[in-house]
Amino acid sequence: MRNNECFDVTIIGGGSAGLFAAYYAGMRGMKTKIIEYHHDLGGTVSVFYPDKYIYDIGGIPKISGRDLISQIKEQAFRFDPTLILGQAVEGLKKMEDGLFKLTASSGETHYSKTVIIAAGPGLFKIRRPKLKNIEHYEDKGVHYEPKDLTGFAGKCTAVFGDVQSSCRMAVQLSKTARHVYLICSRSGSKGLEKEMEELLKANVEVKCPCTVTGLYGDKQHLSTVTVESTDKRKIENLNVDDFIISQGYHFDLDPVKNWGFSLNGRRIPVNEKMETKIEGVYAAGDIAGYPNKWRLIASAFNEAITAVNSAKARIDPSAPAQVYSSILMDN
Repeated sequence: MRNNECFDVTIIGGGSAGLFAAYYAGMRGMKTKIIEYHHDLGGTVSVFYPDKYIYDIGGIPKISGRDLISQIKEQAFRFDPTLILGQAVEGLKKMEDGLFKLTASSGETHYSKTVIIAAGPGLFKIRRPKLKNIEHYEDKGVHYEPKDLTGFAGKCTAVFGDVQSSCRMAVQLSKTARHVYLICSRSGSKGLEKEMEELLKANVEVKCPCTVTGLYGDKQHLSTVTVESTDKRKIENLNVDDFIISQGYHFDLDPVKNWGFSLNGRRIPVNEKMETKIEGVYAAGDIAGYPNKWRLIASAFNEAITAVNSAKARIDPSAPAQVYSSILMDN
């Protein structure tokens, strides 16, 4: 006997496509589970576009990424899907009885009648610099891509990473921090030149071109960042309270490949029903690939609906092919 509960559909990915798929699966009366690699929902919209406006949602002239995800989350959880956070799906296997066994990075197993892959561009992982003992100071003074800068008020902070994003972060920090260092590995960058005037006005101390060569402190907290000029003529020790790294992310699609899919342009090929080559497994959002695809959030919503309807038809052939309207749902 299998102790694990079996779901009608398991959605891999908790971004905009995955959340909308969960909502629509709830409308179709399906027992739904969402498995998300990160410790929060929202996917690429939450990470990369939280404060940018989105204009391609029907009936909404414009909405910030943060507000969009907030509303989709509210919509998705109307039907109480089961949520698993902080787990990467490492194994996806179709068993002899037709059910799917999903094995997570934690070792936990999940069982489902159908699967919808809504993994966006893949698992996005923070780029970490190769610095000795950096892991000792993570969450003890070393921070990666922080979204909330209020905790750095009154502190001496160094920022290192991608020129444009680190420049913007340094300027924002300078409004409340005691002192801000901006460490850039390249000089003459257009991004830096465009924002240099604003940086000077913001009283940010620029170390450029320099690279970070060492991190030092006690077992409790980071206290010093060592920087060296790229010509190796000058070494400085910067006394800091916090060190922020903003080098962006890289996208990992190896788990998808390990599930048995051959990718076409970093996407899983699907047909008009959002079906993959594995019967019972569907894809929606950025990860789904088909001719003349439009990379719009509005398109991802439609793909999610199609994937859910296909999954519903597989587990219950007698059910209506689709729900034509949700107007009559209770408020």
